[in-house]
Amino acid sequence: MIDILSIFVAGIFSCIILDILGYLLKKIGVPEPSWGIVGRWTYYIFRNGTFFNPKISEKLEFKHEILLGWVFHYFISLCWAAIYYIGFIYVGIKMSYFSGLIFGALTTLAPLLIFLPFTGQGIFAKNTGKPFKTSIVFMLRHSIYGIAMYEGFRWFNLSP
Repeated sequence: MIDILSIFVAGIFSCIILDILGYLLKKIGVPEPSWGIVGRWTYYIFRNGTFFNPKISEKLEFKHEILLGWVFHYFISLCWAAIYYIGFIYVGIKMSYFSGLIFGALTTLAPLLIFLPFTGQGIFAKNTGKPFKTSIVFMLRHSIYGIAMYEGFRWFNLSP
C-alpha cells in the first residue's frame, strides 16, 4: 500500500512543482505549454484513435479541453512516478538529487520526441518560432521535475 501511496504522492508533488515553475517562468515572459492543445490532442486520440495529429491546432475546440489537458498532464506524471519507482526503488538504482535531475532530463524526450512532433510542432520543436529555446525550457522544467520526483519519494524512505 505504501508503494502506491508513494507513487501517487511523488507524481502529484513533482507535477505541482513543475506547474509552479511554469507559473514563475510565465511571470518573466516564458510561455507555458498550451493545456488546451494537450487536451484537444488527448480528446482526438480517444475519439478518433489518431495519435499523429499534426494539425491539432486547427481542429475544433471542445468545451473542456483545458481541463482534459491538465488531467492528462497529471496522469502522465503518475506514469512517470511509476517508472521512477520501478527503476529506482524496485530495481534498486541509487536515488539522489543528481539521479532525479538525470531522470527529469530524460523525461524531456517525451514532449520533444512524441508530443511536439505528433502535434505538428516538429522534433525538438523545429516547427516552432524558437526551437532551441523551447527545447531548453522543456529541459529546465523537466530537470526540476525529476528533482521534485526524487524528493517526493524520499519522504517515504524507500531508497534501496
